Amino acid sequence: MDYVNSKELAVAIQASSQQQATLLEVQHHDTTLLQLSHRRANLPQISQGLDLEAKLGSLQLKLVAIKTEISDICLAQAKADNDVQQVVQRAERDQQRLDSGAVSSPKDLEALAHEIQSLRKRQVELEDVELEIMEQLEQARTAQLEIEAQVAETITELEQVTKSRDDEFADIDALIDAETSARTQLASTLDSELLALYDKVRVDLGGVGAALLHRGACQGCHISLDATEVDRIRHLPAETVVRCEECRRILVRTSESGL
Repeated sequence: MDYVNSKELAVAIQASSQQQATLLEVQHHDTTLLQLSHRRANLPQISQGLDLEAKLGSLQLKLVAIKTEISDICLAQAKADNDVQQVVQRAERDQQRLDSGAVSSPKDLEALAHEIQSLRKRQVELEDVELEIMEQLEQARTAQLEIEAQVAETITELEQVTKSRDDEFADIDALIDAETSARTQLASTLDSELLALYDKVRVDLGGVGAALLHRGACQGCHISLDATEVDRIRHLPAETVVRCEECRRILVRTSESGL
């Protein structure tokens, strides 16, 4: 970052002691505005809200998955019911044929009896499968209820956190508006050249454009000026705008500057 020599600036810019003191007040408002902006951007409710939104998204995906699983199980259950019904109906028809006396051949009777026995066994097997599917369905529906409860709870938490965040936003925004108004009013009393220099330095140096010279040290970078520089500043007119040799911020002199 390029700056002109501080001695050249001392000659180029002049401002009354009152103007320079006002500049510190403007800096105070700017610092407060930075702090408020930082506070607004880093409210714990923001990260909490993001975490809850991620949690809600994950739960909703789980809910879709469990509903899909339930749908698949219901299809499997319907198929199992149908399989059992077909076996039962066939066994009943065979039993009716057997009981009716329509089959007289011993060989056919034996085959029919064997088929009925096989169908009864198949029925038991299919009913076991059907029972297992029903248990799976019950477990899946229980899981669905649990996930839905978690979704509802998370939505409630998210609504509460969002409201808390928005309330904090409103409070901070009110403070920012008040600080901005006060800053604007003060800045309007400053010489345009002095304000332009201050704003440039403030932007270039992370928000601090002017600092108090306190007991020979710049309160912007907290570095003490060497004795030669202190002596030079001591002999400058009060109207001369001074810059810190280290951080290049505007140095405002007061009775506490150690001069």
